[in-house]
Amino acid sequence: MIISNPSYRRLWGIGIASTTMRWMETVALGIFVFELTGSPFWVAVVGFLRMVPMFIFGPFVGLISDRMNRKILMGSGMATLACVYSIMGFLVVVGQIELWHICVGATVAGVMWSTDFPVRRAMIGDVVGAEGISTAIGIDMATSNFSRVIGPLGAGAFLATLGVQAAYFSGAILFGTGAVLAFSMPYVAPLYKSGPRSGYFANLSEGLRHVRADRIIIVTIIITVVLNTFGFPYQHMVPVIGAETLKIGPLLIGALLASEGMGATIGSLTIALKARSSGYTRVYAAGSIGFLAAIFLFSLSPSFWMALPIMFIGGFAVSGFATMQSIIVITSTPMEIRGRVLGVLAAAIGTGPFGALIVGGLALMWGANSAVTAMALVGFALTTLTLLMWPSFLRSSPSPD
Repeated sequence: MIISNPSYRRLWGIGIASTTMRWMETVALGIFVFELTGSPFWVAVVGFLRMVPMFIFGPFVGLISDRMNRKILMGSGMATLACVYSIMGFLVVVGQIELWHICVGATVAGVMWSTDFPVRRAMIGDVVGAEGISTAIGIDMATSNFSRVIGPLGAGAFLATLGVQAAYFSGAILFGTGAVLAFSMPYVAPLYKSGPRSGYFANLSEGLRHVRADRIIIVTIIITVVLNTFGFPYQHMVPVIGAETLKIGPLLIGALLASEGMGATIGSLTIALKARSSGYTRVYAAGSIGFLAAIFLFSLSPSFWMALPIMFIGGFAVSGFATMQSIIVITSTPMEIRGRVLGVLAAAIGTGPFGALIVGGLALMWGANSAVTAMALVGFALTTLTLLMWPSFLRSSPSPD
């Protein structure tokens, strides 16, 4: 049984801690920065800084992941984040926090988070093997998605009562726990790492060549870029839309994103129990289209009670995209270059910051609701076009070369 594997249990726990804080920070900083500046653009800028390191460093981290002990890389990243959040919480307590501190903290956190796909997800593939990867990723995504319920609700409650420092100190505790789990893991680096080494660009090119040669992976990467550029940036505008259009406070803003997380949790559990390899690509495509449609409807919602079920449906849909994304890439890639290919995937996910800047700029000109509407429509059109250009993707079954 997957859950009886001690290394997997620790990787699972680290994923829960990391995702809980990521979503807590999304809400907490979105509300805090909007209150501090009154500008949706600065909210988007902070989101950009949290995400752009994945675009810049994803392939590099993937290469390192294939050449160094992943356990040490992950544990060091968790410990660094615990220190960063402790410092940020202290600055809030003494009343010295400034916008530039928030920007620096978000950037450092982004650098550490860029390791999740090429390090932690690659380690899951190492410890469970190809036969257990679907269940392992499905469980990991389900519990990580449940942390998207806890994180936003916790952020809303903290901001309504104790202040943003409570969110930062919670992050310090969560990542400190993650560091302990990582360093205590009974994980042994795979033997294929002892092979001959070449330069950075040669290794990166090897990962890119595998991506270009595999139709399933290339379509997965393209849709990943589209959703991260035109879909997920809507999350940075939820605090703005909540305050300006829906007229709700921090707690209900957190409830909106928590509703999406609950939908994603149920969707991931369904996938973990029901998904078969022959249907991976269809689930991925349907989840992508359904998520973009939900974002569009959310942007048009005039009230909290209308937006809440739409967010739940969007979360259920996006679980198909998010869960299958990792499974498709891992099961389509030989173990010896898995870190590099997951690094390319991390870079594709890292295009989200550019979408954050676009939605922030559009929000300044048109308002947050209209900006999200435009982004969702463009994302829907590009995803549909991609699937029409490669219709065989929907009939494909991933398998490593």
